[in-house]
Amino acid sequence: MKSENTVQETKKENTDRRVARTKRSIRMALIKILAEKSLDNVTVTELSKAADINRKTFYNYYGDVSMVVDEIENEIVADFASAINNIDFQEISRDPSDIFLRLARLIERDLEFYARVFAAKGQASLLQKIVEPLKKQLWESFEDQIGQDAEEFRFLLEFVVSGMISVYQAWFNSGRRQDIEDLSRKLSVLAFNGINGLSLL
Repeated sequence: MKSENTVQETKKENTDRRVARTKRSIRMALIKILAEKSLDNVTVTELSKAADINRKTFYNYYGDVSMVVDEIENEIVADFASAINNIDFQEISRDPSDIFLRLARLIERDLEFYARVFAAKGQASLLQKIVEPLKKQLWESFEDQIGQDAEEFRFLLEFVVSGMISVYQAWFNSGRRQDIEDLSRKLSVLAFNGINGLSLL
């Protein structure tokens, strides 16, 4: 016979899984909608219908649509931050491929989610909201290792992050035919060595 604590723990686990599934449905529905229209035009009613829930269920978890976007943004930035955690700047300067491969593997873990994220468009698209926090996270990760070249690193960071996001977006939109890890290696060479560096591969 199960103890009362075991029964309570099982109920909590089931509730947690149900909550996680519902919130994921809402997030996935939103980023699917954002492939067709801008965030400003998305309503709670439309989002609830797309997620196959009612408005009351939506409001059990979020106050409005922007809160869903904030949660998605925070989740992605946290995932990217985790992926680049403990990267040594000096090592990356010699071989930048590791950082791109880490991000590629992160994307591969949930291709459906990131495919929709990279398809989002409009003035308030998720990509636009994600880029700045990602650059900030990278800057904070390497700030104490950069030294006197900080200003130069800011320009490099702008180029690398914006270029990386654009390449991954193009990869998703092209049907993901090329191996993402191979693409990431080439992207790292291109970002740090220029087009001529590709001839060395």
